[in-house]
Amino acid sequence: MRMLLISDVHANICALEAIEKAEKWDAAYCCGDLVDYGPFAAEALRWVQEHEVHCVRGNHDAHVLGLTQEDCRSARDERRWKWSHDNFEKIGEEGLAFLQSLPLTLRFSVDGVEYQMQHQYDQGYGTVESLDQFNRFWQGEGETRRLLFGHTHRRCIHMLDENTLWLNPGSASYRRPDDPDKRANYMMIEDGQIRFGALEYDRTPLLEATQKLHDAGGMLETELQDGYFFFGDAPTSRSPLPVRNTSL
Repeated sequence: MRMLLISDVHANICALEAIEKAEKWDAAYCCGDLVDYGPFAAEALRWVQEHEVHCVRGNHDAHVLGLTQEDCRSARDERRWKWSHDNFEKIGEEGLAFLQSLPLTLRFSVDGVEYQMQHQYDQGYGTVESLDQFNRFWQGEGETRRLLFGHTHRRCIHMLDENTLWLNPGSASYRRPDDPDKRANYMMIEDGQIRFGALEYDRTPLLEATQKLHDAGGMLETELQDGYFFFGDAPTSRSPLPVRNTSL
């Protein structure tokens, strides 16, 4: 069986479509954070539903779920608009209901391997560093066991013994601020064998959407800086915003 593993999509339909063009799979799984910090939340949710991706809820999904229309009105009036407000309005009631339906933990078996998927290990960026930690976190049975995490945006395979490891496919959308790699990261697992995937893709629509929000005014500077870093060529996530000519 061929299995696609993605995480931290962050409203980036362009990355998902690039992965779809490059890979074939029998089943797909996502370690959470479908929304926030990207402009195409509705499209990303539609894609994972149409492709029957098995997802868990991430912390950014939960954050968007916690917003209200009043929060959005206040943020717009006070000029403190964020990607989360943008996504909340774009996905509507149907999208919110889908995010609400996602479990926090998902357990499943593929090709004789037992998997347990959850967005993050703890409330920060902690990782499972010992077999004892793994055993206390693990909720099922199985001789060959694999934990699946997202959240850190750092792809890795961490082996604790021959049949006990945890995986992170990295972010399909963007890296951490100390990593300039802008490729879409994912994993493919076939017959239990793991392969890292990383794709260059056209980020132009994402950058153009960021520029439109910049031109419209009201979005927090740090939110725009993230967009220019993730989707453009800004050297850091806190580079000065480019000057936009809005008079044309």
